[in-house]
Amino acid sequence: MTSAIRQHLIWQGFACDSDPRIAGAAVWLRFTPALSTLFIVTGTALRSPAILWSFAAIAALGAAGWHLFDHLFNAAVRRWVGAAPLPPNPPPRRFAMAVAAGWSALAGLLMAWGLDWAGVAAGGLLALAGLTVATTHFCVGSWLYGVLWRRQGVPSRHRTPRGRIV
Repeated sequence: MTSAIRQHLIWQGFACDSDPRIAGAAVWLRFTPALSTLFIVTGTALRSPAILWSFAAIAALGAAGWHLFDHLFNAAVRRWVGAAPLPPNPPPRRFAMAVAAGWSALAGLLMAWGLDWAGVAAGGLLALAGLTVATTHFCVGSWLYGVLWRRQGVPSRHRTPRGRIV
């Protein structure tokens, strides 16, 4: 695991230093963001509020502690690929899921109101954020959680000498 991936996973709340399972699961921790991105891209491309709202519900469940896509991986996919079960999602990752749920619901609402251009813009930006997590493990929502709650793992260059985050 590269130092950048390790840092991104720490921002998501995973205990890379104390949990040896994380290094082995790192590649599979991309499954949920990749499937989420496919959902978002599909809903955005089809301009479908129903698909975006369905994803919002799935992400909201994830924020509450149970994600359908993690369950799908643990129940079926992991056996095909010979992987261990995914670890539970820590608070920063669940916070990011809550942000994604609200963002997706908003994109769907904009489309339902006939503001397709705004809905496509919102859905497109959400898809870009999901694609970033799926390819690099960098999660804007988890990073934001760190900034808002001054979590360990926020780079020191974002802190002032008094510990204030900028």
